[in-house]
Amino acid sequence: MKKSRKDTQIEAVKAILAGELLLEEAMEKYDVRDKRTILNWMKSISPLIQNKTEPVPDVHEYVIKENSLLRRVIGLQDQLRELEEKNAQILAQRNVLMDKVTRLELKLQVQDNYETTSDA
Repeated sequence: MKKSRKDTQIEAVKAILAGELLLEEAMEKYDVRDKRTILNWMKSISPLIQNKTEPVPDVHEYVIKENSLLRRVIGLQDQLRELEEKNAQILAQRNVLMDKVTRLELKLQVQDNYETTSDA
């Protein structure tokens, strides 16, 4: 049985207000192309589903909170990208140093072998 448009709107708003979905996730799940559509749903439906013991947050407050969280996630992704780049640079430097150590060890072995054969 297919849900009515109103049931879909109520389900979407409940999921968003419960923190189960972000606006963008709800837009994708409920095939909504414009963010303003869901914001309008939230404005019109949230008073209808409001729990008397727990007030429903204002739509504007919700959007501000969501945007703040998204900015924080983007900032963390940028930091992660920077750390990955630094890690790659450190690994490259490590490989260069390991190569130099290996070459020095080989030179020492050759020199020891030469000295050993020269003494004999």
